Amino acid sequence: MNKGAVGRRFGRAAASYDAHAGLQLSCARSLLAMGPEQLAGAAAVDLGCATAPLARQQRARWPEARWLAVDLSPAMLAEARERGRTGPDYRPLCADAEHLPLADAGQALVFSSFALQWCDPARVSRELARVLMPGGSLLLAVPLAGSLWEMSESWAAADGRPRVNRLPAESDWRRALEGAGLAIQRHQRLGITEHYPDVKTLVRAFKATGVDHVQGGTTGLTGKSAWRAMAAAYEARRETAGLPLSWDVLFVDATRIP
Repeated sequence: MNKGAVGRRFGRAAASYDAHAGLQLSCARSLLAMGPEQLAGAAAVDLGCATAPLARQQRARWPEARWLAVDLSPAMLAEARERGRTGPDYRPLCADAEHLPLADAGQALVFSSFALQWCDPARVSRELARVLMPGGSLLLAVPLAGSLWEMSESWAAADGRPRVNRLPAESDWRRALEGAGLAIQRHQRLGITEHYPDVKTLVRAFKATGVDHVQGGTTGLTGKSAWRAMAAAYEARRETAGLPLSWDVLFVDATRIP
């Protein structure tokens, strides 16, 4: 994955992210509810925090924690600062999740929702295990392979070009986490379907949250004939509530094995 391209794509979406990231925020709140009552220490990381929309709730949940708000995109962190979400106990840090500039075994909690799907599961799991202290907690939510299948198949019918990223499967994440020394305490897999009134609105929401970066593919919606063909293929999937967009999301509560 070209991390620079991912960071730039999400950076361009920084100003519009909060208005369109309803699913992401809902999943982050569900993940927060899975967290332990007490942390093993005071140091915590919100990894892939975007604009840090959950900052207030995270600090309320663990008042003694001192957070690092980590994101690959400087623009996302700047937006978080503009919205008053970062400060002395919630400090921004621009970094790659697979190469964190953090000491070994220093973190009591790593919280990450809808961010690590861009990473190699084995590589990022080893990095998470490295920075977590023994007994430290990982709270992770990631979309899985099979998410966004309606869009993927509609584009395939139009021009056969990759327009949706291939995501890891649940088995990939379980194998990676356990192989890195992270014991899964609880996990839940949830299917979620959003509905949109039309294809333009759906694609606009994609762009507004930065999800439209595609590794090795083309993201620009160029070519009127391809666009019309994709829209027609998607329209054939219309349901009473609108055009469906499906997500398969894995929630994990894991602990660093001492």
